[in-house]
Amino acid sequence: MNYEDLDLSFREFESLILQKGSFRASTLTCARFTKCTLIDVDFSEAFLGEVVFQDCLLDKCIFNYANLQRAKFIRCSLTNSSFSRAFMGQASFMGCFIEKCDLSVCQIPDGEFINTQILSSSFENSYVRSSTFENTLLKDVDVSYADLRKVSFRNTTFDNIKDEGSIFYGKKPWGGENPPSSWNEFESYGFD
Repeated sequence: MNYEDLDLSFREFESLILQKGSFRASTLTCARFTKCTLIDVDFSEAFLGEVVFQDCLLDKCIFNYANLQRAKFIRCSLTNSSFSRAFMGQASFMGCFIEKCDLSVCQIPDGEFINTQILSSSFENSYVRSSTFENTLLKDVDVSYADLRKVSFRNTTFDNIKDEGSIFYGKKPWGGENPPSSWNEFESYGFD
């Protein structure tokens, strides 16, 4: 099914089963997906501001270059999906299962990952500043060269974190190397 380049703002999709569909470059402001199964669906370059995905299964979905500002993923399973270069400011993932997802080169300022499992996924080169990970499992996750300043990890479990070149204030809670003492926050990359 093709929903490309359409304005689908405020639409409600319930129990939708969609395979090899596309919402590419569509506007889905405040749209709601409830109990949907989305497999190999393309959301690239779509505007998904304040969209809600609740109790959904998303497999092999593509959100590259999409705007997911204040998007909410509630009790969703996200597998084998790509969010590369997406903007996800204040996006929240609550009670989600995330596995083999590419969140590299993303901007996720003030994001929330609450009661979520993140496995075999990458945040490489992402801007995750001031985000919160609470009651979350991070296993086999790559945060290399990511900006993790002011990120809060409350009751988070870490297993095999790759963190080469990541920027983090203080001691990294998963172990790993701390930033050099000569590091200067005023000469860092990213935006405030």
